[in-house]
Amino acid sequence: MEENFDRSYPYEELARRFGMSRRTFERRFKAATGDTPLIYLQRVRVEAAKKILETEELSFDEIVYRVGYEDTGAFRKVFLKQTGLLPREYKRQFQRI
Repeated sequence: MEENFDRSYPYEELARRFGMSRRTFERRFKAATGDTPLIYLQRVRVEAAKKILETEELSFDEIVYRVGYEDTGAFRKVFLKQTGLLPREYKRQFQRI
């Protein structure tokens, strides 16, 4: 997930690859990482977006697409929830340093 965070991950497919049910996969994943697969993937994507915001001059739409989202509003909400800042606020704060 960390290397291919821009892809979608159907949990049923991942579970099958590891020879378990979706529910068992989710429980074991959470036991190993502390997060559900969805929350973990969201965290990886937000971290990738933060790096892009810190180092590149891309539009928000381009960043959202690059980290694997299609809906800018949905990503903005996830970013805000995890960082406490909107992406533009994060970029502004980082640029002051």
